[in-house]
Amino acid sequence: MARKAAPGRFDWRSLLLLAAIYVAVVFLWETPWVYPLKLVVVFLHEISHGAAAILTGGSVLEIHVARAEAGHCITQGGNGPLIYSAGYLGSLLFGVVLLLLSTRARASQPVSALMGVLLLGVAAALIPWDGSRFGKVFGVLTGGLFIALSMAPAIWSATALRIVAVTSCLYAITDIKSDVLDRPGIESDATRLAAVTDISATTWGAAWIVLSLAVTSIAFWLAVTAPPMKKSVDSRAG
Repeated sequence: MARKAAPGRFDWRSLLLLAAIYVAVVFLWETPWVYPLKLVVVFLHEISHGAAAILTGGSVLEIHVARAEAGHCITQGGNGPLIYSAGYLGSLLFGVVLLLLSTRARASQPVSALMGVLLLGVAAALIPWDGSRFGKVFGVLTGGLFIALSMAPAIWSATALRIVAVTSCLYAITDIKSDVLDRPGIESDATRLAAVTDISATTWGAAWIVLSLAVTSIAFWLAVTAPPMKKSVDSRAG
């Protein structure tokens, strides 16, 4: 008779590590220590716009990442509303996936290699040298660093991915608040989406923040709840 699956075990070590990373990132948020992490998240934000364009039948013409934690992704074709939504939500999704793969799947080394190839490849192929030299160099160097981490002891890549994951989840929320709720008049993904949906940018921003908080909370809970240990199953009838 089949047994009901056992619930996951609470992983106190993962909880303490994630809590330490969270406190450190928040405490150092406006310092040079977190600045490179923010640029990585900006890079993922723009990549997410491009991915949405490609997945909806469009193409990516150019990606730009600037020193001032800003960037753009120029696309052609595709579904406009999905492309506009993909920036904030895409960087959040990157954070969630990296967090879960580095904690539950224990796949930090291959994931680090894939991250490196993605960043390096996008920087080489889609960031122009003229006008975005900083972004191109940053993308190539950061991609190379992730590839190097994939060949180091697993604890190095796992810790790096968790730091990027926590920063990505936090930045998605703070960026939406800063761009949409605190400065509703500036041009942003939300104002572009509002122009094609007749729903206000503030409403989109609030909805994105609620969704981001909910998804981040669930991801953090899953990250500290280890999957149950596999047990042998008695195949005899009983």
